[in-house]
Amino acid sequence: MTSAGRPSSPPAHERAPWQSIRRRFHPPRPRTVDTAARRAPAWPGQALLLADDKYYGPEGEPFLNGSRLRSSSSPFGYALEIGYTLTLVRGVSPAELLSLAGAEQRGVCIGLDTLIGEHQKLIHESDGWDESVIAGACTVQGEGGDWTLALAFGGDLGSPRFMEELSAGTRAISHSSNGGKPMHFFHWHENGELRTTFEWPSVRTGSTPDELNAVMTEVGLNPTGDEAPDVDRKAALFALAERLTGVRVTEELLAEAEYRMTDLPKAPADEWESVTIDITDAYGKRTYVQLRPDQL
Repeated sequence: MTSAGRPSSPPAHERAPWQSIRRRFHPPRPRTVDTAARRAPAWPGQALLLADDKYYGPEGEPFLNGSRLRSSSSPFGYALEIGYTLTLVRGVSPAELLSLAGAEQRGVCIGLDTLIGEHQKLIHESDGWDESVIAGACTVQGEGGDWTLALAFGGDLGSPRFMEELSAGTRAISHSSNGGKPMHFFHWHENGELRTTFEWPSVRTGSTPDELNAVMTEVGLNPTGDEAPDVDRKAALFALAERLTGVRVTEELLAEAEYRMTDLPKAPADEWESVTIDITDAYGKRTYVQLRPDQL
């Protein structure tokens, strides 16, 4: 506790990604700081917004909030670089989740570094032809008891088909990224139903697309318009998932978890019968062509 009676800021390895929402850089400060200036969030998942937009580490150094989640030294940096799907489901064991995914288990590993090593080994063994990806699932504590956290480096763990089956009688949340491209998705399933899903917070679908609007606003996502330039959307998605599950994903949790591993087969591409080219040039001339696969 600080001299002002407020909790001091957590060490770096215990910080959750929602504490990484601000991107703004701040110049170094002296090591001695007024601890009364530090403030903990009022509730789990709230964006940490200090009066001076700074978050101080255990020795008073500025924490470069948005950059920490994406840093190469962050346990999650690798997943963001190559693409990932993180899934949380209540009351379903890791073994059950992997079984529903149709994947064969390949043992247990301790720590995210080991899980990443297994994924890199798989890529090497397949000469880069990634027909399957490595996924790991572990038990974590959240709202209402045990949840399973599953982290896949790509794959199909966030697909509607899988999430509908996984969430039967319970709640399942997933968010994902396709790697270096700016495509980040969020899905909330409840009792087998897709309730809210979006890539951009202002463009949502699902059976209840507006139900999360209030909590989205609280964690820094704007459900009605453009996002604030100093909000890291990926960090805010971690915050939103935490608000819906009670699971705080920290560096320490990922680094020390015991994962059940599996080779997760990639979903087959949808079959298609034709491709349509419909182009209108600057002079108003339209070109419309429909081609079968054998014509390409």
